[in-house]
Amino acid sequence: MATVVAQMLRPRLFRDVGLLLPVAALVLGPVGFLAWMGFGQGLGDVLAWASELDLPRTVGRVFLLATAITGLAAVMGVPLAWLTVRSDLPGRRIIRWLAPLPLAIPPYIGAIVYQIVFAPTGSLNTVLAGILGLPPGTQVLSIYGIAGAAWVLSLFVFPYIFLLVAAGLERMNPSLEEVARATGMSRWRVFFKVTLPMLRPALLAGGLMVFLYAWADFGVVSLLRVRTLTTIVYDYVQGTMDWAIPASLSIFLTLITLAVLVAELRILGRGTYAQVTGTSRPAPPVPLGPWRIPAMAFGSVVLLGALGVPVGVLAFQASRLTPSAAWAFLARQVPYITNSLLTASAGASVAIVLALVTGWLQARRRLGRGVSTLFQIGYAIPGTVLGLGMVGFFQAAVPWLYGSPAVLVAGYLVLFVTPALQGVSAALAQISSSLEDAARGLGRGPLATFWEVTLPLVRPGLVGAWVLVFILCMRELAATLILRPPGFDTLPVRIWIHTMDVGPVPTASLLALVLVAIVALPWLGLVLLGRRGIPIGW
Repeated sequence: MATVVAQMLRPRLFRDVGLLLPVAALVLGPVGFLAWMGFGQGLGDVLAWASELDLPRTVGRVFLLATAITGLAAVMGVPLAWLTVRSDLPGRRIIRWLAPLPLAIPPYIGAIVYQIVFAPTGSLNTVLAGILGLPPGTQVLSIYGIAGAAWVLSLFVFPYIFLLVAAGLERMNPSLEEVARATGMSRWRVFFKVTLPMLRPALLAGGLMVFLYAWADFGVVSLLRVRTLTTIVYDYVQGTMDWAIPASLSIFLTLITLAVLVAELRILGRGTYAQVTGTSRPAPPVPLGPWRIPAMAFGSVVLLGALGVPVGVLAFQASRLTPSAAWAFLARQVPYITNSLLTASAGASVAIVLALVTGWLQARRRLGRGVSTLFQIGYAIPGTVLGLGMVGFFQAAVPWLYGSPAVLVAGYLVLFVTPALQGVSAALAQISSSLEDAARGLGRGPLATFWEVTLPLVRPGLVGAWVLVFILCMRELAATLILRPPGFDTLPVRIWIHTMDVGPVPTASLLALVLVAIVALPWLGLVLLGRRGIPIGW
């Protein structure tokens, strides 16, 4: 006991822990505020509002939606990953490069696009009405509801599963499958009995990311008129000052999110997925034979729906504006674009600094693991929930700061510091501490060693992590809607407000195209960094 106390009294330990305590408060403060407000009700009040909101049916609807999105994303991502990594599919390298790009398109932009495509007077329903002999303007197919939301979201989140499964296939030793084939198994049996079980960690990780994203989504479900827990929280925040119901719903959402995370850890902990067959080697491409054309058609349909249709429809709609009208409209949007760029840049920069400090303490001094866990909790909390908690926390704890863009930046920090930490930790893990020890042995101080040795070596990883967090901040909608100061709109907020007020008109498409371009350019750079083997956090 005395030894432990002596270690705790070390000045360096106090300094290191002191650097991280404010961050812990930033994560736990909003969650604690929501818990205090939510658990302050009596059981009768909880049952009353649960009945009023028809909570069981709402939870069932959200669970059905998230499950459908996860299943559709797996149907798209897993076969596409196998085709690009293990088969002789023509153009597989191009598909491998294009498949992650839908992540650069915010899903709520995709919802706007498919609102246009499935409009009663849109091209799709016009053609179908003509074929069926129905009057012009008849809406044969509708994008609104659970089915439409599931389709739209799955198109823009399937790359999470694709990236992880493709990486798992590349790491897998093909000799395992060759031995199974030698025993007389068909290719289908080998895939389901050998390949798929070895991919379970990647599938679970990708599926978890998709499920949690769908569970917490706000933009798509609000635009496509699906009532979920996040839309209820937002409606209450906008329409009343009574914190009890949204706080209770937020705690409920958070508890379910944490339960899903724990379930994934338990499932992964029950199996062993390590390969003990020695050094891996590239697998020879599997000839597709007569399945080549259906496989090409499958890949084309997925990429057309996730990339071709969104970009093409937005460009076509925006082109309906005259050049002078388009430039005049964009000139009026410059303040909102500037707000987005400044807050996203600030959020990414602060997140990288914090991730660098935490990652270095975790790697070199075995500290920061508890804070890393807190970061993961913040990353898993839906944006609407975090926004609500931070509003209450800042109003109570730092009222002089509430109502400033700093609160929005703090929200981005809590939401997205985890991807930054993953990228920084991956970069630090590739640097031997002996390099730093050698520099200190030559008389260099800790700061000089960090600046002259560590920082140059991790700089590529820092750049990749910064770009990733910048993209996430730039496209964030739910937390921004709640945390933005009055009159401080960002590009996603203007797109959402414009679409909700007047529908997916050409001006909304032009704004959406601008956001896609701003996000896509650094995303392309991020993909190139990843292809060069630079740690970028995914």
